[in-house]
Amino acid sequence: MRSPLTVLSDLHHDQRGQGMTEYVIILVAIAVVCIAISVQFGGKVKELFTDAHIELETVNQNL
Repeated sequence: MRSPLTVLSDLHHDQRGQGMTEYVIILVAIAVVCIAISVQFGGKVKELFTDAHIELETVNQNL
């Protein structure tokens, strides 16, 4: 039977999940940046699409 100290030491040196954890942290950071950008510029993008829609409607009425 292994001692608890040996088990803890083995867990401390085990790095199998480290790469996956780093990828998850990177993905979360990217998601936070995307959300911040969409909150910051979401109104402006909606306004641009609305203006484009109005312009297209105007062109269609003139044809």
